[in-house]
Amino acid sequence: MRGRMQPLIAVVMILALAAPAYPWGAQGHRVISRIATERLTPKAAAAVRDLLNPGDTLVDICNWADHEGHEVVPASSPWHYVNVPIGASGYDDKYCGQKGCVVSKIKDFRKLLADRNAPRQDRQRALLFLVHFVEDIHQPLHVGDNGDRGGNSTQVQFDGRGSNLHRVWDSGVIGSIGGNDRVWVDRITPLITPDAVKAWSSSKVEDWANESHRAAKRAYAWPAGSKGPIPSGTTLGKDYAAFADPIIRERLAQAGVRLANELNAIFP
Repeated sequence: MRGRMQPLIAVVMILALAAPAYPWGAQGHRVISRIATERLTPKAAAAVRDLLNPGDTLVDICNWADHEGHEVVPASSPWHYVNVPIGASGYDDKYCGQKGCVVSKIKDFRKLLADRNAPRQDRQRALLFLVHFVEDIHQPLHVGDNGDRGGNSTQVQFDGRGSNLHRVWDSGVIGSIGGNDRVWVDRITPLITPDAVKAWSSSKVEDWANESHRAAKRAYAWPAGSKGPIPSGTTLGKDYAAFADPIIRERLAQAGVRLANELNAIFP
């Protein structure tokens, strides 16, 4: 987001800077926010504008939590993900931890943003975090984990250079396929059919986590049908990108629809 958003939020003293995880990369977050913006009701769009600085949009602020957010709230790093083992049957609150996780924080910030009696500054911050976390939870490796910090510790070669499995999913595949934000929105829009919207809109936050967990199981099991997860040192090529592409497109589409649903429900 733009640097001038910082005066909106009281910056606390930074005691320690935790290394943030970057789900989807900046472009993925922007694409989701563009999809959501197109689906906001007039009342929700007006309420969002009222909480942001003049001229700022969801697209401008959607990456705030990955940058300024870590400075404003140093303890927010664990809020971006939940490590559910890929061998587990699905999400359980026991994986969330006392510091909170992406599932619990979506609920917390949803409640705070909807509280008209809460201080304006708190609601502004809630909006910044909620937008980002609804997008985060749809990145498969921000839920599924193989004891490697959601793929961050699994080193791979992708697109001719060193990377890690997490980065491949947050930005590697999107960058390899190419295209600006508008191109990606146009690629994703055909997936957003009335039937799909109906199905995606009937789910809960825990369901979103379970969808990502199932997708993460597939992300680790390469090639398909392999007996074990991808080991460090694996070279992933265009066939892996082709496999990941439809999963990523669907997750981006679902995130855009659900983010709009959240804001439309909070600002009816």
